Amino acid sequence: MFKGIQNVIDYCLEFEQTRDSLPYEIDGMVIKVNDLDLQDKMGMTSHHPRWAIAYKFKARQGTSKLLGVEFQVGRTGSITPVAKIQPVPIGGVTVSSISLFNEEVIKEKDLMIGDTVLVERAGDVIPYIVKSQAELRKGDEKHIKFPKNCPVCDSKLFKEEGEAVWRCINIECPAQVVERIIHFNSKDAMDIRGFGDAIVRKFYDLGLLKDIPGLYTLDFEKIGKLEGFGQKSVDNLKAAIEKSKTQPLNRLIFGLGIRFVGETTAKTLAHAVDHLMDFRQFTVDDLKNLEDIGPKVAGSIHHFFSNESNLQMLKELEKLGLSLKNEKKGQPEGSGSLAGQTFLFTGTLPTLKRDEAEAMAEAQGGKIVSGVSAKLNYLVVGESAGSKLEKAKKINSIKIISEAEFLKLLPR
Repeated sequence: MFKGIQNVIDYCLEFEQTRDSLPYEIDGMVIKVNDLDLQDKMGMTSHHPRWAIAYKFKARQGTSKLLGVEFQVGRTGSITPVAKIQPVPIGGVTVSSISLFNEEVIKEKDLMIGDTVLVERAGDVIPYIVKSQAELRKGDEKHIKFPKNCPVCDSKLFKEEGEAVWRCINIECPAQVVERIIHFNSKDAMDIRGFGDAIVRKFYDLGLLKDIPGLYTLDFEKIGKLEGFGQKSVDNLKAAIEKSKTQPLNRLIFGLGIRFVGETTAKTLAHAVDHLMDFRQFTVDDLKNLEDIGPKVAGSIHHFFSNESNLQMLKELEKLGLSLKNEKKGQPEGSGSLAGQTFLFTGTLPTLKRDEAEAMAEAQGGKIVSGVSAKLNYLVVGESAGSKLEKAKKINSIKIISEAEFLKLLPR
């Protein structure tokens, strides 16, 4: 307990110097006013008290040498440079790889292979290069050459106007194919349990899996002969793949990995058609008329459904037993306690994961929207809520509530 803010500041600075002696990791301290009358006068916002504030310690830093740069290809063809540095311990973690995001970051930080670099863990979690120490250069450092062709399939790279990212636009690029399969299998998409990153890569390298439809035509006899795949493992994998065929249309849409289409937009798209192939007839303007879909997203969706390879893949999936129909189309609106109400969740909720909270709202007829607008009824805020909260405060019709208040809206 301290009197005067300077004493508080001095204690925080002193504690920061000794935090490494603690038997656990901390990244800051919480400073609180301990007078109840003053707490009442200071009040609170919709999601945090004004009489308590977090003091964050400086991010942990270390010095290392930039040994090289590898270029990785993402699911949407984005080329990400990854710095390989001499392993350096920072805050109990040994850092050896750091994302450089794009070509512009390399230029802005004036990075060269062989540089001595200052490395920091943002929030004591994510490592990044703060700067190169150019004054320590010896003259044998090498410029980092960003590739003009895809490092995996050798196709020419393209960069859209207004973007900083170079992309491989060859949809048959092996790196993209693997990443798309991994995304398709993921928990928020088709949720094929036990078919993670490592297994996808292994099956692809062995020639057992070449694309998304191939998930449903796997040779389980060959898989059963692989090391680590006993009969139980094979049966579980087979059951998980079969179960994925019953996933609702919005999960399939999200699993397709259409650029800019997240879970909420996938639900909007699923509700807009009787059959997924109906999107072949949609113009960009038709798509822009759907809720919360702007020009960039509409253009990406239109491009996807104008691509003959994508359409052929969807036809194959349908033949293999996946439903491309909106089974809920034409059914009456939900009659739950939240029917007709729209919700948006932001920040970290105290007890619920965001997808759990959204599912609870939808189960009672509520609708999840992707952004703050006059169409939003409830913004449910958790810790570290940001711009969405500030925007919602300016729209009087939006009710800003906590997780606890949201749970009270649900039937018991």
